[in-house]
Amino acid sequence: MMEVFRRWVKVSVGISLLVGASLTLAGPAESGQFYERHGVAIDGFDPVAYFEDHKAVKGLPSLSHVYKGSTFLFASPAHLAVFVQTPERFTPQFGGFCAYGVAEGVKAAIAGDIWEVVEGKLYLNHDSMVQAKWKTGRSALLRAAQAKWPEVESSADVYP
Repeated sequence: MMEVFRRWVKVSVGISLLVGASLTLAGPAESGQFYERHGVAIDGFDPVAYFEDHKAVKGLPSLSHVYKGSTFLFASPAHLAVFVQTPERFTPQFGGFCAYGVAEGVKAAIAGDIWEVVEGKLYLNHDSMVQAKWKTGRSALLRAAQAKWPEVESSADVYP
């Protein structure tokens, strides 16, 4: 009986360590002030494209710019040049974290192709289901996110 218990404990601890390690490795890096994964901000999407092209466009590693410690990628030299002149116009709200998540009081990962520009500001969300909830209650959720962001911003935890 004791041997079964010991084996169970070893297996449980092993699984916990594996899960913890995989979450740590898969989680977004936070070297700069914006949501990053694989060393680039906002999943490598071009922040200017949301405004200029009205769609999510992946940027190119050869067209990059570091802003507030985060590396942004761009789809064209023109987008890069515009961003360098006025980066605050194009950077996402809430550090590029999921806007709905911030309204709920947490930092959450985003999908760069789940987005919305409202009154000249870029909001990113986790997935299409979260985006639908965001759009349904946008006004109240935006107020909640703005109120909670100062506290959420200081959190080190990011939900994948």
